[in-house]
Amino acid sequence: MFTLSDIREIALQIERNGERAYRRAAQSSRTPKIAHLLNEMADEEQKHARWFEHLNGAMPLIAKDPRIEQMGKDLLQKMLVQQTFSLDESRLAATREVQDLLDQAIEFENDTILFYEMLHSFMDDSATMAQLELIIEEEQAHIEKLKELFCRRESVGCPLK
Repeated sequence: MFTLSDIREIALQIERNGERAYRRAAQSSRTPKIAHLLNEMADEEQKHARWFEHLNGAMPLIAKDPRIEQMGKDLLQKMLVQQTFSLDESRLAATREVQDLLDQAIEFENDTILFYEMLHSFMDDSATMAQLELIIEEEQAHIEKLKELFCRRESVGCPLK
């Protein structure tokens, strides 16, 4: 149903949406430390998007009905144009505690992982499935990076490991 190129474009859209949400929240934040962390998180989302840009998306799947496949792709793309899953800009901007910010960011990454796992269930091409599994692993690595970032920023014993 989906090609690696489709998945790559979806992943790019999700990362760009996340970056945009973090940057807007940083601009609106009244807490300088949180605004700085939000900008760092936006930078991470930008790096994630660059990672996805380098995936080889040229492996096509044979469609059973190209019209239905195209309708599905169009619908999915429209759904994702502004999708930030659980990442709420106003909630981010109102955040005053680093731990709350971490919780929101991890929730976003987990939502993204769940979305990719759902897409995985619609696939029947093993090569594309393997690439999506790499994307899921990368998203899981993002969670670990977030934990490390916050532990480093807080310069205290880190209970998040």
